[in-house]
Amino acid sequence: MGVLALFAPVAADARERAIPDPEAVVGAVEIADTVIERGPARAASVSRAREYRTASGEALEVEVSGAYPSNPEADQALVDFLASRLHGDELGSLSVYVATPREIARICGGAQAVACYAVHEQRMYVPGEEIHGVPIEYALTHEYGHHVAAWRSNDPWNALDWGGKHWSSAMRVCAYVDEGKLFPGNQGRHYLRDPGEGFADGYAHVHYPEAPWQYSSILRPDRTAYAAIRRDVLHPWTGPRSRTFRGRLVQGRSRSFKVRIALDGDMSLRMALPRGASADLEVRSPGFAAGHTVSGRGELGVEWCRSRRVETATLTVRAREGSGPFSLRVSWPG
Repeated sequence: MGVLALFAPVAADARERAIPDPEAVVGAVEIADTVIERGPARAASVSRAREYRTASGEALEVEVSGAYPSNPEADQALVDFLASRLHGDELGSLSVYVATPREIARICGGAQAVACYAVHEQRMYVPGEEIHGVPIEYALTHEYGHHVAAWRSNDPWNALDWGGKHWSSAMRVCAYVDEGKLFPGNQGRHYLRDPGEGFADGYAHVHYPEAPWQYSSILRPDRTAYAAIRRDVLHPWTGPRSRTFRGRLVQGRSRSFKVRIALDGDMSLRMALPRGASADLEVRSPGFAAGHTVSGRGELGVEWCRSRRVETATLTVRAREGSGPFSLRVSWPG
């Protein structure tokens, strides 16, 4: 995995360290992210690491560049700030490296870097001071949004690139990717249309709703998006739902069942038929391939993109030969 980096104009190196304030107000800020496909370089200066605990007991390691004076109170304030962000169990897996602007530029792979998140380390590399108008509070919050995504499942997609399951479904990411309007994990020419960044900055906007929005207007958060982000953080998706339908084959006749779909993802269907019998399986819905019918025999797998917030898929088993009891096992995202 790579490093997610938050970018803004670079400032001169400094030694005075700022303390993040949970009550800080963020005004006009412009940021952009990128993915660096390698592990982060370590700072050249000697650093010191220490474990700190949140009020609820999570232990976070904070490592600080030797360029800053020792300040355990600032370290604890950083941990307390992160604990003040909307979070789940993933908080206890995080570690933090506090660096000067010059070190951030080197560690995060760019002269304009403000902060970055090293996925394979589960570590945030953050500045100890404001860098050209980007408050440390905003940089910390945005990067924590990536940490949340790294701990969430959006199977069959990577939540780090697509955002959490509830958010990406609410924002219709799957449909927009299919239409060529969004580009998951693309930190180059299309980084403003990367849903992974949209999720991280949407998470930041949960805490700073008045901050400007610079990513694609498709990803601009609204009330529905905020609710979905909160659900992804506090009640994350854990896997698909499943159900077994049963009926009886009668040659030349069909039997239909309905499934309510509220999330995007994989749908799989498997028929079990009497010996010697055969049947066609058909799936029809407003979603997936613009309402086209999906059909096959025995087993089907469909990557489902809804066209509506909630839609109903009609599953039809049509007997061709033979008769007797059958079952249809269905798995869908929810």
